[in-house]
Amino acid sequence: MKPVAMGAGAGALAIAVSAGCGAGGPVDRSAVPSTTVAAPVTTIPAATTTSSRPAPKFALPAYGVEPTATRVLAAGEVTCPSPDGRTVTVRSAAPGSPTLTVGVPEGFTEAMSDAEAVRLTGPAGISAEITVRPTTRDAQDAFDQYSDDRIARFSIHSVSVLPGDLCGYSGQKLMGILADRPGEGTQYADRTVHIWTNSGDFLVAERVEAPSGTPGFDQASSAMLADFGITMPG
Repeated sequence: MKPVAMGAGAGALAIAVSAGCGAGGPVDRSAVPSTTVAAPVTTIPAATTTSSRPAPKFALPAYGVEPTATRVLAAGEVTCPSPDGRTVTVRSAAPGSPTLTVGVPEGFTEAMSDAEAVRLTGPAGISAEITVRPTTRDAQDAFDQYSDDRIARFSIHSVSVLPGDLCGYSGQKLMGILADRPGEGTQYADRTVHIWTNSGDFLVAERVEAPSGTPGFDQASSAMLADFGITMPG
């Protein structure tokens, strides 16, 4: 089954739905019978169109991709203000990594932190993970690769995309379902942000997951994916 994208006005929402198997295919218009209309009799021949061009590969829209105008950044410069309330700091072990200051919503607690990620547990079995990793890809390529990797292991998946840009940095929000069997699976909401620094580019990924149908997931994930602070290395 081919993925299908739907856009809705200026609200910038796209949805892709795919399954590992399905029935159906393109309609052969040459097989459609002609139509006959009485008094007077008119015959409309069937139309057949062909193209030598391959079908385009599905790609998520470029929502949230901002023009990048880099400059020299001061050591320790704050390029995006930190949120109020409880926070957790996240950075990569890679040299030149920015430091994130991420708000911790009510009901979430830090479960584990290491050089790769910060993980939190939330209400009703909701979990969150935040990573910062260096990337050699530009924003759009990095987002496309991330979304491809996110759904790659699952035979049934859906992806909706919204702009998630932050303080002039490109960003996207993804949400959907991941499953191997109908009626079972995981609902997710992610935010990716592409950050440039004096030492190169980094991709931030915030992931929130829960079993499908978990009550309160939309509110909890929205709070977890709120804007965060960004500080350049000192």
